[in-house]
Amino acid sequence: MVTAAGVPTAASAAARSEPVAIQQIELAAPPAVEAGGVLVTTPAAPGGIGITATPTISPSVTTKNVAPGGTYTCSSGYFCAQVWAGSAWKVFFLYTCQIYDLNNWTGTGYWRNRQSSGAPNPYLLGSQGIPIHVLAKSPSSGSVDWGPVYSISPCY
Repeated sequence: MVTAAGVPTAASAAARSEPVAIQQIELAAPPAVEAGGVLVTTPAAPGGIGITATPTISPSVTTKNVAPGGTYTCSSGYFCAQVWAGSAWKVFFLYTCQIYDLNNWTGTGYWRNRQSSGAPNPYLLGSQGIPIHVLAKSPSSGSVDWGPVYSISPCY
């Protein structure tokens, strides 16, 4: 386990007493590059997830609904987050360094970090604004259980 220095906290959050793990996902094969970005193929629809509300983010960002097995481009400079939205994957394209609040994000989803190589690590924050995952620097990608994640800071 690696301890993260300079971990962001919400004003109301208690000080961290435990280290934060950095999640590094190795890509099995280099992804296809399309127009300065990475062409991402979405997985099959997850089983057993009943969605009652559409996943949203605040402040709002560009989004795209992608059918299972479909593709989208995660462009250079972006942190792309993918969550199941009932009948398609909803992809959120985060660009600005700030904290984004998540609503109705459930189940296993995916992320891809395509920010500049000098950008700080992205953080996934829990209910009290305390980091629960520190993700690897760009280029990196992985899966995540969105259930305990309340907000994302793509480059805090």
